[in-house]
Amino acid sequence: MSKSVAFLGLGAMGVPMSLNLARAGFSVCGWNRTARPFAELTAAGITIAASIEAAVTGADIVSICVLDDAAAEAVVGQALPHMRRDALILDHSTLGVSTAKRLAEQAAAAGVWYLDAPVSGGTAGASAGTLTVMVGGEKSAYERALPALQAVGKLLQHMGPSGSGQGAKLVNQLLTAVHSAAAVEALHLAQRLGLDLEQLHTVLAASFGASRMLDRTVPVVQQQNFDSAFTVDVLTKDLKLIQALGKQSGTPLPLGEAALAIYRDGQQAGLGQKDAAALIRLLAGQAGTSDQER
Repeated sequence: MSKSVAFLGLGAMGVPMSLNLARAGFSVCGWNRTARPFAELTAAGITIAASIEAAVTGADIVSICVLDDAAAEAVVGQALPHMRRDALILDHSTLGVSTAKRLAEQAAAAGVWYLDAPVSGGTAGASAGTLTVMVGGEKSAYERALPALQAVGKLLQHMGPSGSGQGAKLVNQLLTAVHSAAAVEALHLAQRLGLDLEQLHTVLAASFGASRMLDRTVPVVQQQNFDSAFTVDVLTKDLKLIQALGKQSGTPLPLGEAALAIYRDGQQAGLGQKDAAALIRLLAGQAGTSDQER
């Protein structure tokens, strides 16, 4: 396979996604805002560029996975002048719908195709190549991008025109954030009642209270290991995008607003860089629970 990919943003998601592209036969050149060795990538034959210009020049596809709207706008703005006409941008970042539409317009003016292609599945899905990819943009561009998308994802869905991928991702994130907050609150109540979490999880998994977020939250709380990429800060950022989308579309989102307030309280309590399940510490503090009971 002769296709070349420039991967911009080698973070917790970008590194495994780049590796899967290389394993699928793509020639991959990576770039990251913060320089570091990336020994695993270089061992896999991936070149690390010193600049965005060096990474994207001549690339057939430019994949992007950065933190937020501002970072995506900066990266796309720097990349476009150096990209060849008719190249593809696959933006895997989670962004606002209006931002995705604006970036698609900017790319089109430069003769480049832009697809908003946010992903779900976390770092485990990124490593396994089983991400769900929700794509917005021209259907013909999506079809051209399929080999690269198939290298990183298992469920691929073209959702419609530009911005549709981000719209689908933000709906997913609304459910994710609310379900995660609900799971934490329920587990905190269970702890206060002296229930065994493993036994409770067995019961809930077979009941209407079951959810994938509950399944991931129980072991995190049991092990008290709150280091992950699924952080309070990330979900707070996504909930702010969802809040803005609700206002733009005239859609009341009362549960989203309530969840945002909880995550913001978590940030103020110093839990921003911790897994969302660490909000149980916030609730424990509000309830006056001792450290030993937490």
